[in-house]
Amino acid sequence: MRFTFNDIELNLTAGVLIKDGQTISIRAKTLLVLKYLIAHQTKIVTKQEVLDSVWHDVVVQEQVLVQSIKEIRDLLGSHVIKTYPRQGYQWTAELSEITNKSSFLGKSVNTTYLVLIAALTFVTFIGLLIYHSSQSNHQNPTKERFTVALLPVINDMPDDIHDWVPLQGMDYIRESLTKNTPLQLIASTQLLQSIQLSKQEKLQNSINPDPNELRALAQTLNVDLLVQTTLRGYPQDFQLDYSFYLAQRVEQGVILAASIPDALEQLVQKITLRFAPHATQTSLPYISDFSNEAFARGIALYLQRDYVQATTFFSSALQSNNDLLAARRFLAASYINSGDTEQGIILMKENIAQARQKKMHREEIRSHLMIGVLLIHQYEKDSLTHHDLSKAERYILLTKKLAEHYHDALFIAYAHEELAKIKRLQHQYLEAIPLLETAMQYHKDFEGSYGQTRALIELALIAYAQDKIELGRTYFTQATTIANKDGVATNKVAILLAQAQVALNAEKTVQAQAQAYAAQAKSIAIKAKNNVLIAKVSAWQDDNKTYQVN
Repeated sequence: MRFTFNDIELNLTAGVLIKDGQTISIRAKTLLVLKYLIAHQTKIVTKQEVLDSVWHDVVVQEQVLVQSIKEIRDLLGSHVIKTYPRQGYQWTAELSEITNKSSFLGKSVNTTYLVLIAALTFVTFIGLLIYHSSQSNHQNPTKERFTVALLPVINDMPDDIHDWVPLQGMDYIRESLTKNTPLQLIASTQLLQSIQLSKQEKLQNSINPDPNELRALAQTLNVDLLVQTTLRGYPQDFQLDYSFYLAQRVEQGVILAASIPDALEQLVQKITLRFAPHATQTSLPYISDFSNEAFARGIALYLQRDYVQATTFFSSALQSNNDLLAARRFLAASYINSGDTEQGIILMKENIAQARQKKMHREEIRSHLMIGVLLIHQYEKDSLTHHDLSKAERYILLTKKLAEHYHDALFIAYAHEELAKIKRLQHQYLEAIPLLETAMQYHKDFEGSYGQTRALIELALIAYAQDKIELGRTYFTQATTIANKDGVATNKVAILLAQAQVALNAEKTVQAQAQAYAAQAKSIAIKAKNNVLIAKVSAWQDDNKTYQVN
C-alpha cells in the first residue's frame, strides 16, 4: 500500500516514507500501529484494540503504544492522529492512494506517453546539466550544512567543585565536534548573545528546563539541532542526560560514565554517528532509540519521585532492550521506593546474573551493594533478626570482593563503609573503625574530599554509642567542614539528620535540638531544589524511616 499526503509518499509495504527527498525507515512495531490506524480510520480505536493487534504475542505496558503514536506524529505531523481522552485514537489525515496503474492528467498512460515523458526528461536533464556547467565558471555557491547549537551543560552535581562544568563542558563538546566532524557549530559568543541574560541564567540554573522554551530557542537561533545536557551523580559515578531538539521532535537519552570527560566523549560520539553523515543536509531521517528514550523519560519521573509512572517507562525500555541493565536497576529501585521490596530484590538478582554473563562488572558490583544496603535498612526499620543483618553482610562482602578484583576503588570504599555500619549495628565498634579509616583513604584519592563525609558520620555515631561525646562532636565538625568546603547539599543534610537522631536519643534537655537540626536540613534541601532530599527530611520529621534507593 502506497499513499501520498502533504508532499509525503508513504509506503506501508516497504515500511518507509519519502519526505523532502529523504527515505526514512519506520520502526517495525510503529509501522504496524500506523497500518492499523489507517485501516480503521473511519472509527475511534481503543488503546487495547491496538495493543491486542500489534503486541498480541507479548504482555506490554501501555507506554509502548504511546511511544509509537509519538513516533508517527514526529514523522508525519501532530495532526494526523487525534487523541480522544479515555476512548482512544483516530487517524484524521486525508490520504491519496497510489495505484499500480499510473495516471497522467487523469488518463491511463500508454507506451507512447511513457516514451515521450522519458525523452522530455532526458532533454531537460541535459539542458540543466549544460546550464549548471556554464554557471560553475562564474560562481561556486556554498552548500548548506547541518547547523548545531550547544547549550551550557546544566550542573546538577551536589557540590560546588564542578562549577567549571557548564561552560568548559560545552566548549569540550564544541571543540571535539569542530575538529572531527563537518557539522557547522554555532559560535559560543553568538549563542550566548542570542539568549537574554535572564533566560540564560534560568536555563543554567534549572534542573528541568521547559522543553517549549528550548524549542522556541532553537527557532530563534535558526539551527537544525539544539543540544541540551544535564550532569548528575558523584565523582567516579556520573550520569549525563541529553536532549536533541530538532525541527519536529525531541530525541532523549542517558549516558553513564566513571568520569566527566568519558561522559562528554560518549555524547560527542552519539552526535557524530547520529548527525555527521547528514552534515550537508538541513533535514535528516528519523531514527528512534526507543529503549534509551524510554529510559531517559523514566529517570526524569524517578527524580520527581513519581515511581509508579517511572516503572512503566523502565519496563518499556527493558522490553525493547533487555540488555539495558541500568534500566532494570532503576526499575528495581522504583519498586522498592513504592513499597514492593520483594519485587525489587528479584529484579536486582536478575541484574546480577545478567551483568555477570555480559561481563558488566560495575553493574554486577552495584547490584550486590544495593541489595546489601537495602537489607541493612530493613534491619534498622523493622528490627529484624541478626540473621537478616548477616545476610546483608554477605552481599556487602561480595561487593567488596568483586570491587577489589576489578580494581573499582569507588565501590571498595562504599563496601568498607557499609561493612562498618553493620559492625556498628552489631556493637562491634573496634572492628568498624579501621573499616571506616580505609574507606576515607580511598575517598582522599578521588576528586573533591566530600566522599569522606559518610565515614566521618559513622565514626561520630560510633563515638556517641561509646559515650565519647566530645569525640563525636569532633567528627561531626570535621564532616561539616568538608561538606561546607565543597558545597555538598546531600552531605550537609546527612550530617544534620545524623545530629538530629543523636539529639533525639539523648537526654530530654538535648532532644529539643533535634527538630532544629531537622529544620536546618529542610532549608538546605529546599534551597538545593532536590526532591529526594526534601522527602528524606520530611520522612525523618514524620518519624517515618523511608529509605530512598538510588
